[in-house]
Amino acid sequence: MEDPSGWSLTESDPQVFTQLLKDLGVKGLQVDDLYSLDEATLSTLKPIHALIFLFKYVEPSASDSEGTSGVEVDPLDTGVWFANQVINNSCGTVAALNAVMNIQPQSSQHPDESIELGEELGNLREFGAGMESLDLGHLVSSSPHIREVHNSFSKSSPFSMDPSAFPEREKEDAYHFIAYLPINGILYELDGLKRNPIMHSPVEEGGDWLNNARETVEGRIGTYPPGSLMFNLLCIRSSPLPRLQRQLNDPSTAQTEKYQIQDQLEHELSKSKRGDLENTLRRNNLLPVVFQLFKGLGESGLAGKAVEEARAKGKDRREKRLAKGEEDD
Repeated sequence: MEDPSGWSLTESDPQVFTQLLKDLGVKGLQVDDLYSLDEATLSTLKPIHALIFLFKYVEPSASDSEGTSGVEVDPLDTGVWFANQVINNSCGTVAALNAVMNIQPQSSQHPDESIELGEELGNLREFGAGMESLDLGHLVSSSPHIREVHNSFSKSSPFSMDPSAFPEREKEDAYHFIAYLPINGILYELDGLKRNPIMHSPVEEGGDWLNNARETVEGRIGTYPPGSLMFNLLCIRSSPLPRLQRQLNDPSTAQTEKYQIQDQLEHELSKSKRGDLENTLRRNNLLPVVFQLFKGLGESGLAGKAVEEARAKGKDRREKRLAKGEEDD
């Protein structure tokens, strides 16, 4: 059953967020998984402009700070663009918007390496200048284009499940996206469910904001049981493809460097190609095709034969595994 809010759940996948930003008009940025906050891992992904943190959401109590150690501040006084989440299931897009709206556009002598917000979000930021966080939240949720892009990664389904038909079903855990990034030399936490941004710590002049973020995020992760898989971390970084392609074609680049650049480029191209395929599959419901295939097999009288052939092949594989002393699955 579709959510009455009209907004679908967002999958915590970097390819989804990368395409979401592209479809909203953002240029020069991409999103990647972040498996560790150690310097060796971060150095391969820099420059990193923001982090998106997914965690299991627990309704905060009056005595529960929910792992947050910072201080709430007025976004209008601190120059932070901050929208509240006013619609269910929109936290992924709200977190991404709260991040990119605070990432400064960067011009480059190499146009493909510039960071631009795009016309759609540029107009949104200009129109929302001076608005309160709640008003910005309503502005975002009322945008047909943003909602359409957000929902484009949700597969349509021919089935509709009425939740009232399963009153005993255990309620699924809720997960929530927030953003961390430096704004005007200070590390902020942008959580759309909170009234205001959370100011954490100043970034030392000439220092790396990720050092501050590491301490803050690890502190939050530390509130979960050891070995818990209740969270995921993504980073918003400069898109590396234009830079790698330029460096590879630059005659001044040493040949030994080019081998390493070529490996990185092939990895990024492969990742991009795989992401395009996965997003295409997300955006297309293949169930009707499968249904028509089985229907055609049934009408042609070939269904029984296909099933028997599949059973025979499965039996043959099992016998071969047993003959080799392997356990049957």
